[in-house]
Amino acid sequence: MAATANAREAAYQILWGRIVTMELKPGDPLNDRQLAGEMGMSRTPVREALIMLNIAHMVTIKPQSGTYVAPIDLRLMRMEQFARFTLEKEMLTHVCKHCRDEHVAAYRTNIREYIAASAGPDNPLKNSHMLEIDNRFHRLAFEFCGMEEHFDHMLSTFKHIERLRMFSLMLEENLSVPGQHGKIADALEARDPAALERALREHLTRYKVSVEAARKVHPDYFIEG
Repeated sequence: MAATANAREAAYQILWGRIVTMELKPGDPLNDRQLAGEMGMSRTPVREALIMLNIAHMVTIKPQSGTYVAPIDLRLMRMEQFARFTLEKEMLTHVCKHCRDEHVAAYRTNIREYIAASAGPDNPLKNSHMLEIDNRFHRLAFEFCGMEEHFDHMLSTFKHIERLRMFSLMLEENLSVPGQHGKIADALEARDPAALERALREHLTRYKVSVEAARKVHPDYFIEG
């Protein structure tokens, strides 16, 4: 039983990652036999993982038709981003009250790393690496508050906003990220909580621009749930 559960969880995590990184795009068919062969496991845990992904609104199961990667649900995406903003604002407000030079330095270092990655040569993992650096930037406030596990859990529950962020990287819509991150670091360095909230709000509401740009290219990738 434990082995089956482990295989199901492994299949879920693999498929979740492939969907979030847009390796598997909205509308792509998902064949459990093929996926099981690719992952080197039996079809049962793959089927169970697909059911779990269906519950999570990442997969659509159509009777008599098949299983497909679900479109990005804009209603759920807005809910995810609201939760992200609310929690990160609380963490940053606390950090701002107790800000030290090493906190600001950590943010500056991350921004330089993001710029270097963005300027680097294109390769299949470039966008995933940039998204990872971006997430590390937002994780810093949670780390400084001793709440990094809360960030990790929060991120693991986000499905639609992470897919949009990856899609934005593919469309080069996130060229403004270093500048927006810089405003957050500037506000922290100035110990200015009002400016900090404005900078964070500006940054985390930019997804609306990304949505419009992405929908022009692939309107079929989105639904208003």
